[in-house]
Amino acid sequence: MALTINWDEYDNLTPREQYDAAGDLIDEAKALVAARRCRIAHDLAQEHGAAQAAAILDISDKRVYQLAARYRDSQPVVASNSHGRSIHGYDLLDEVMEQAGVGKREAHDAIHALLDQLVADDGEGAVIIHREPIRPELLKSNPGQVDVHYWLTIRQEFADLIREALAAKHATD
Repeated sequence: MALTINWDEYDNLTPREQYDAAGDLIDEAKALVAARRCRIAHDLAQEHGAAQAAAILDISDKRVYQLAARYRDSQPVVASNSHGRSIHGYDLLDEVMEQAGVGKREAHDAIHALLDQLVADDGEGAVIIHREPIRPELLKSNPGQVDVHYWLTIRQEFADLIREALAAKHATD
């Protein structure tokens, strides 16, 4: 997450347009900083628990939970790999299908091949930040979690790596 400003791009704008553009940059910078604060709270809570994170950041437990939830909600979600089953739709899947001109199964398998490699390289906790059952009601009658599939919340940077790798692969195919 970086904000780079090329002021030369604004030289040909009228003073009013420059003023408005600067205001947009302020809004963008505030959004980036807020997102970073959410990630810090989330990662501390994951590592130390909400109470310890709250003490470290000198904020309330409730605020840590809010920031962590906001961070998770802003990250991409993919459906867990389910061979031989129907595939639940998700944004990254739609992007890959459209970009590569492939079907749902091929796109899903390609995403998971890269996701599995990222998990092997960086560790599951670094890549996948949250798991939520796609059908939570199955856990009530299936305590062994057999055949339960999940929404996997992954960090944006890993979704971007998957996107870039698949774009490069399909550009050469």
